[in-house]
Amino acid sequence: MPNDNLPLREAKRLATRAAIDDHATRLVLKHGFDAVTVDDICTAAGISRRTFFNYVDSKETAVIGEQPRPLTAAEIEEFTSEHRPDLPLAVMRFAFRTSNLFHPCTGRKIPPGGIDPGELLLRRRRICRAEPQLSLQRTARYPDIHESLIDTVTSYLTTWPADRRIPSSTPREEAATVVAVATTAIRLGFHLWMEGPQPTADALRSHCVTALGNMTLLLTEEERKP
Repeated sequence: MPNDNLPLREAKRLATRAAIDDHATRLVLKHGFDAVTVDDICTAAGISRRTFFNYVDSKETAVIGEQPRPLTAAEIEEFTSEHRPDLPLAVMRFAFRTSNLFHPCTGRKIPPGGIDPGELLLRRRRICRAEPQLSLQRTARYPDIHESLIDTVTSYLTTWPADRRIPSSTPREEAATVVAVATTAIRLGFHLWMEGPQPTADALRSHCVTALGNMTLLLTEEERKP
């Protein structure tokens, strides 16, 4: 939701970036990626080319968003240093962070009048469906992100051995299982969100959490069967 209490400079920065993202995705949805130029986006957003490139490094970034990234050393330390009662849920939240799906409007910091990051993400998903070559930039990074999450959870399970649930496996094998569960829940949550009536960031997070809960419940029920 919009945050009216943002410092003026931060609000202006987010508003400019939101305008770039808004107009870039709107124009590409209407005309197609190749037919839209940086100048078209700048004119629609009321900014100069210099301002445009101060905020994004390319037309592709304005249209499909920031590239996903591995966890930083500080984030790995943050994850490992704190006990995580629900490890798959914690992994899912960190996976959202590394995906950069809602960057720069993270932490619900949306400037007044700015586009909801969920609506922006929905546009980007539709653009990538129509022009799949654009999604290759993101998907090419996914193996690195996946390995980063596995490395992080392996470190966590080594630090917190009491949280191990699969004693017959190595910490890395168990970490790979946890990451697989969390990322599968994200994919299922995305599907439910795309089919639903509310294209908001909060709705997406809710669908992913619900998907994870349903998967856990299903597996737990299977274990109880004789």
